[in-house]
Amino acid sequence: MTDTIRALAGDFPAQTPASWTALAEKALRGADFDDTLGRTTIDGIKRGPAFFARPEGSNAVDAAPRDIHLPWGIRQTLVEASPEAANTAALDDLMGGVSELELRLDPTGQFGLKANEIELLDAALKGVDLTLAPIHLDSLGGQGHHAHLLLTLFARRRIDGELVSGGLGLHPVERAARQGIALDEECFPKAAALTELAQAAFPNLKVFRCDAAHMFEAGASESQELAILAASVATYMRLMMETGLDANAAAKAIEARLAADADIHLTIAKLRAARRIFARIAESFGATGEARRLTLHVTTAARMLSARDAWTNLIRNACAGFAAAAGGADTITVRPMTEAIGRPTGFARRVARNLHILLAEESHLGKVTDPAAGSYLHETLADSLAQSAWSLFQEIERRGGLVDAFASGWLQGEIAKSREASLARIAGGQAQILGVTQYKDPDPRAVETDGIWPDPDAPEDALLATRFAARFETEMEAAQ
Repeated sequence: MTDTIRALAGDFPAQTPASWTALAEKALRGADFDDTLGRTTIDGIKRGPAFFARPEGSNAVDAAPRDIHLPWGIRQTLVEASPEAANTAALDDLMGGVSELELRLDPTGQFGLKANEIELLDAALKGVDLTLAPIHLDSLGGQGHHAHLLLTLFARRRIDGELVSGGLGLHPVERAARQGIALDEECFPKAAALTELAQAAFPNLKVFRCDAAHMFEAGASESQELAILAASVATYMRLMMETGLDANAAAKAIEARLAADADIHLTIAKLRAARRIFARIAESFGATGEARRLTLHVTTAARMLSARDAWTNLIRNACAGFAAAAGGADTITVRPMTEAIGRPTGFARRVARNLHILLAEESHLGKVTDPAAGSYLHETLADSLAQSAWSLFQEIERRGGLVDAFASGWLQGEIAKSREASLARIAGGQAQILGVTQYKDPDPRAVETDGIWPDPDAPEDALLATRFAARFETEMEAAQ
């Protein structure tokens, strides 16, 4: 044997984009190169067919090393209406491997847990060790009220504030936009007071959630989702620093939520771009060190799901979960496959949480901190998405920031354009929905739910989540 190590490509001439293109055109035998192989995102960003270099500095993604036993937080959402049902689901989830709980709180009980009093919230979390299982709130109304209830519950159980994590999930600007209501003028002073209270007693608790995922669910493109994330971060950083928090404490009090869909490579690039954007904004406010690292919660997208054939959602969730894990999410929520129809049964919840275990313990996705680092495809896409999103973020700031951009209706209009463009791609055959527009099962097997969702009662200008399959499923039913 020899001690000389030879590079695998050492004896081959370096290839260039031009030489590769020439070979590709020869194989196409006269077909148009761009029409046949070229692809772009809904934002017009080129995504192939091939990349030959990485943008300078694009691999500088500050991802935290992963725990070998729990590479990402396994977060499950409780949507049961009664505290008793929510408590049963919570204990089942925790015994089944879930590490974090999110309470979807609805004052009416139609779309989530009705826990408007401390006793009801306490009952929903009976038997849950709040120092081991972080609790996150996702309130559909009365955000400040529910946040106070959770803080009161921590105090009632005499929990050491240093041991409390989780998040209050405050996102007043995004909530006003999605519900089509005017932003309460008192919400920022109330949020500021709540921030001071939470940070003084529970320094590890996340206060604000930059909820760009809902904008994606309403039809926003990847660049728009990232731009709204950036504008949201800037909005809440300003608010917290006005209360007296320093930049590091303010940045650490933020959690971002993005959506992952079945487009694996684009999702990975989007999550990598999000970290770069957050780091730049946090640094501009004066944050340093670990405070510049984004705390990223990723949820599998609802807009990609099918109500007609819920079993195909298992495939979509697997792709989205893989992308979230490979993209470096700190915590992941996998939606139950019946999310598009109604509240999940115990079976649907078990399948959702088991997907995490398959990805972590059988696919070993958590063994590598940043598996996409070095990939020309992902780094180029991430750089392009970050540049595109930053330009839109600057436009939002020029229009007065996120509050004014939503209040004027301009941002909702831009999201609507992207939504219609995506639907047009599906209608034109450029994109497919498995089981709906492609490989349709004429007699899909029914799946059980624990109650059907009611139709949402919201103003016309509400930024409602839109399932892309819904329009085509309706057409299929009408044709039968």
